[in-house]
Amino acid sequence: MNDSGLGKAQLIRTAAGVIDALGGTCAAARVAEATPQSMTNARTRNRLPYPTFLILTDALSALGKSADPRLWGIKPVKRRV
Repeated sequence: MNDSGLGKAQLIRTAAGVIDALGGTCAAARVAEATPQSMTNARTRNRLPYPTFLILTDALSALGKSADPRLWGIKPVKRRV
């Protein structure tokens, strides 16, 4: 049995993917406490509003998913070897 996928969150790489994973434009806006228009803009620009980072990453985590922090304009931490 291969357990390599256990414990790993599915990584979402687009703003549209984040919005869709949360149930669509209006649902994502409700979760983020933002307007549907801001989610539509995020989908178009492929950039989510930075104040929604913690809220949306928490909601995605509850679904077993994660998203690239660059979607919010945040540089990821470089892993040290």
